[in-house]
Amino acid sequence: MYLKSAFVIALLFSTVAPAFSQYVDENGRFRRPGDDGLAKVQSSLTMSIPVKDGEDIAAQQQAGLRSFYKVAASSCAMVLESIADSCEVTSVTTNVNARDRSMGAAAGSQITVTGQIAMKVKFKASLGKPAP
Repeated sequence: MYLKSAFVIALLFSTVAPAFSQYVDENGRFRRPGDDGLAKVQSSLTMSIPVKDGEDIAAQQQAGLRSFYKVAASSCAMVLESIADSCEVTSVTTNVNARDRSMGAAAGSQITVTGQIAMKVKFKASLGKPAP
């Protein structure tokens, strides 16, 4: 009986725990995403690279990933130039596919690298002002 009630109490506490993990400001109000002036900016990218015959396919896939990571590394710099005062890359996801299109396709085999780059940014104050 004790084990059953301990399980029920643990279950009840686990359902309310996420509410207690939210950030509460100095006035006791729950803060929402963006209340701190930060927003999430996400970019998606797809790159197609033709496969070079006679070269190691794994090395070509790594070269494709390296190119994607270079774009990810420069993403904050581009955001800072245009719309933000601060930027931090928070996550990067990638997927690499090698496709053999040599059967009747003019394009030939290719490697496709797709991915997403998520950043936490603080927008420039001038973005919120109306144009003169």
